[in-house]
Amino acid sequence: MEFVGRHIMMDAIVTDIGRINAIQPIYDYMEELARQLDMTLVYPPIVARFPFAQSELEQFVKRLSEENVKSKTLEFMEETLKRRATEDSGVSGVSIWLESHCTIHTWPEEKFFSLDAYSCKDFDPMVAFELTVKWFKVEYASFVDVERYIGGPCVIKAYEYKDGELKPLQPSIPK
Repeated sequence: MEFVGRHIMMDAIVTDIGRINAIQPIYDYMEELARQLDMTLVYPPIVARFPFAQSELEQFVKRLSEENVKSKTLEFMEETLKRRATEDSGVSGVSIWLESHCTIHTWPEEKFFSLDAYSCKDFDPMVAFELTVKWFKVEYASFVDVERYIGGPCVIKAYEYKDGELKPLQPSIPK
């Protein structure tokens, strides 16, 4: 068996949306994670708020409104698009490492984010976990650490972070 990489994934709920609801804290986190894991940034992290461009759906809704079309569905769509244009619409970031990548997607309205990082260069997953928990003030998290191999099965470790404690779990495999 030949080691080909480590892959970590985290789904988390935070106590305060401040750091998952703004571009700069996500950018700074991605730079710091690369530093702490000794990864080589190919480019600076790319971080954007969703939606970062006017969508066709928004133009369509605007046109219906201008034509005086009235409906509960149209009102709902207008309200949803207004909310998504605010700071509560989520932030996504990607960091390209010479050794692979890290991505994060946030849902501030749910106090939730999802993180994914993979590298062909091995790293300590607990360094990433601890930085992430402290940086984002994580209240609850599901954390998975996968060692990937050529010619052999992955080694999967699953954890639950709750009440300030990280506990190992048995990875669940659907039947």
